[in-house]
Amino acid sequence: MKSVEARLTVATQFEDRCNKLAGDLRLLNQQKAEAEKGKLEDDSAKLKVEKDLEAALAREKERDVELQHLRDREASLSADLDSSKKGLSEEKSRADKAEASLTETEQARQELIKLAEDSVKATEDALKEQILLLAPDFDVSLLGAWKEVVDGKIEDPPPEE
Repeated sequence: MKSVEARLTVATQFEDRCNKLAGDLRLLNQQKAEAEKGKLEDDSAKLKVEKDLEAALAREKERDVELQHLRDREASLSADLDSSKKGLSEEKSRADKAEASLTETEQARQELIKLAEDSVKATEDALKEQILLLAPDFDVSLLGAWKEVVDGKIEDPPPEE
């Protein structure tokens, strides 16, 4: 963006120089008109004024071409900047959507884990009830869906690493 601003400054300075040259050109045209009216009697002075005028016209044409080139470049850079801003906005929108989707997926995963835990607990409770129905004096407090039988004893599973 600084590059565009720097180019705009250069273009403005260039335009100021062109305006000064235009003023110089008007002055030279005025001098030429005075020379044509006979105020300048020396032919060599008239010739010098004409040459200066031609040189000024040539420089003005060159500067006009350069100014147009700078304006075209500025327009191109401005269009590139607008395009980049639009692309950035689109990418940000996609990132926001992906983040929202990720949040939804994480929430769904947490709900699924909770549902699975509740299902295991409900199954465990149902099995304990069935065992108590068949053996009312049996101690079901040791039973659990995640417990293991090791050496004929019911134990908690080893901790996960």
